[in-house]
Amino acid sequence: MTDEELEAKIKAITFWSGKNSMTIEDIATVQPGLARIMPEIGARTWKLYYAAKEKNWPMAKFQYKEIKGLFELGGFMRPKHEEAINQYLVENWKPLEAAIEAKDFAAFEKAFNDSIDAANAYHELKEKPYIRWKLPETPPPDMDMKPRGAAK
Repeated sequence: MTDEELEAKIKAITFWSGKNSMTIEDIATVQPGLARIMPEIGARTWKLYYAAKEKNWPMAKFQYKEIKGLFELGGFMRPKHEEAINQYLVENWKPLEAAIEAKDFAAFEKAFNDSIDAANAYHELKEKPYIRWKLPETPPPDMDMKPRGAAK
């Protein structure tokens, strides 16, 4: 069997989702791009900041790791942005990890603000200057950011 014949057979296979029959190309089409991933990154970044501010370091560490994974997924799904995303993760996102591990909010806040400035600069570099993320002025209303068992 040639590579072309194998590819044709794979493309002809359908998968049942429980609601719809889809080809492998259909499945690829519905995978999230950056337009779907970035709002989740923004929401988690909001939670990351306020978790650190409340010294809920386990929550901050969790959000940090989830955001990093979402960035990596975004780079994988949109290869034209992968190099810039990887550079951002190394140069601008990684400093947050050390501040979280040290449980040092002052260092965290500086690294956080620097990372947001860099993210917005990347938006400009990628010809999307109209995308400018900012930290909301209040903690997210859907979670109590204080560590479990902390005084209210």
